[in-house]
Amino acid sequence: MMEKEIIEKLQRLGLTKYEALAYITLLKLGPSKATEITRESGIPHTRVYDVLSSLHRRGFVDVMQGTPRLYKPVNPEVILEKIKDEFIKDIEDLKTAFLELYREVHGEDLPEIWTIQGFDNTLERAGYVIRTAKHEVLINTPLRFLKLLKGEIRARKDVIFVIVSNFEEIPDWLERDNIILARSGGAPWLMASWIIGDLDYALFFGALPRDRRREKFYSFWAKSPRVIQNYMHWFYTIYFDNSTLLKPLRYESLPKPLSLVNIRTLITTLKFTSLPREAEVVGRLVESREPVTLRGEITAYEYTPLTASVSVRADGRDWKVGGIGSYFEDVEGEKFILLE
Repeated sequence: MMEKEIIEKLQRLGLTKYEALAYITLLKLGPSKATEITRESGIPHTRVYDVLSSLHRRGFVDVMQGTPRLYKPVNPEVILEKIKDEFIKDIEDLKTAFLELYREVHGEDLPEIWTIQGFDNTLERAGYVIRTAKHEVLINTPLRFLKLLKGEIRARKDVIFVIVSNFEEIPDWLERDNIILARSGGAPWLMASWIIGDLDYALFFGALPRDRRREKFYSFWAKSPRVIQNYMHWFYTIYFDNSTLLKPLRYESLPKPLSLVNIRTLITTLKFTSLPREAEVVGRLVESREPVTLRGEITAYEYTPLTASVSVRADGRDWKVGGIGSYFEDVEGEKFILLE
């Protein structure tokens, strides 16, 4: 890297041009007198002491007392790691502060939706959704795109996949206990592709591009639990529920406990086992918004295009539990843990 580039990068970290020059000079010379730093760097003699004092306060330079006084550069790995840690902490503090400001006015998290340009960038984001999911991944996409995600899907044996595509037959690499497969009912799979991971991330795009259009391809990337909850609802009611089941979940073979965050994925999973089923539900009381955890048995479920809920027997009573955004039920479920 050229010295000019290094100076520019140090300036982006908050150093002045003279401070950057002085620190680079000390790295070249080692412990040096102010006059030597002036001669080597070109920093005016009238400025060099102020510059070195500032670098000392910032932690870039140690002062070796004596006659004459010597200035020694701090190990760049040490100081840069310190700056990185402080920078990351400042970013996290700002994120928290900004979200709190937004919630004060709107009472909910700030929805985040971006446009992604370029097919390769879209493919990378799709892989990211799969890599970072903790509980479940929902996919509706043509087999041509699904094959590009083969490596990411094969690497995840610890999440539930619900996949809809234009299958003619089941590929060997999708013959896994944790994967539900359905053949698209026809036109719906042509309308849009969805790759949804938990309630954290969702990727949406239309028809796949021809090679010459790859750079002009656009997709949409969302990070908002309530928005993604709607996407999940559409995934099931528009695509999965209108498709033909090819491969069920092999529930009994999966390690327990098994955690899910979407009520429709929970019910789809329950369809492959028997009730009652021991479970724990983490969520909020619909009326008071107080946090609640129910530990008991799921005894029944209701599933229609408009309604998805489970009945949970816990604490001596029956509770009606829905997903995020519930208002008819007793509990808004945020996490569902099947214990057996």
